[in-house]
Amino acid sequence: MERKREGFKDQKSITLPHFLEAEMKARPLTRLLFLTAIGFYPVARYHFRERNIGSDQNILIYCIEGKGWIELSGDLHRVHKDQFFIIPAHVPHKYGSENSDPWTIYWIHFTGEIAADFVKNDFPIENANPIGNIDNDRRISLFEEIYRNLSMGFSHENLDYSSICLWHLLGTFCYVSQYERLISVQQNDIIEKSILYMQRHISKKINLSDLALHCGLSIPQYSQIFKKKTLSSPMKYYSNLRIQRSCQMLDFTNMNIKEIANHLDFEDQFYFSRLFKKVMGVSPAEYRKREKG
Repeated sequence: MERKREGFKDQKSITLPHFLEAEMKARPLTRLLFLTAIGFYPVARYHFRERNIGSDQNILIYCIEGKGWIELSGDLHRVHKDQFFIIPAHVPHKYGSENSDPWTIYWIHFTGEIAADFVKNDFPIENANPIGNIDNDRRISLFEEIYRNLSMGFSHENLDYSSICLWHLLGTFCYVSQYERLISVQQNDIIEKSILYMQRHISKKINLSDLALHCGLSIPQYSQIFKKKTLSSPMKYYSNLRIQRSCQMLDFTNMNIKEIANHLDFEDQFYFSRLFKKVMGVSPAEYRKREKG
């Protein structure tokens, strides 16, 4: 099999100078987690790497097109489009692209005091489940944002910002279900649909019958499913969402308490104030006086 280490058309990569690694390990905003290299290899035919003693850094590879493979501890794993893996530091490995359908990959090398917390011991090949297509994949946007930022130089501000973006990027891979939930609600998840319905009707009074009907369930069925997933009754959850919205209005508008109560369709401002204090522990007036942020 022909193997090629470098030179893919339209490839790009940035590697931090070695002296910066010591500096990154000492800086408050980067010592916990930072990258040492980042790159993009499109249609990387004959791409191959072999590290007999592993790498000093953890390595994330995200395949967005084509196919590849990785070998760890004598076990060969196939890698397909929309899959990723993270190789732990100091673990011997080989990986490469399939010749017949070469992969297109984004990759980063990262380290730091808590970097190992983003790496799973059983080394799975995982599905990234991107939302939409390549053009609006948030992960790719984050890769590109980090790359463009570092391409402007290695100032402290650029290094700090790249580290902050890296936290977010790794989070989208290590917490795939949470990432999916925030980006796109699955249509078959009736509880997520129900919560969105609550949010859309936050300024008007809805009841349990409305919520169950929206999900196409009986009230007992709906209540049981909702409580199992959220550990809260539907109406209590809805009530807390309304109080959450009232907090935002107290923080970011000049509306008085009566106006907020009316806007959120509470019975009256006194009922609203009692409920607010029950949930938040202070009255709306006391909450507004507190310094935040």
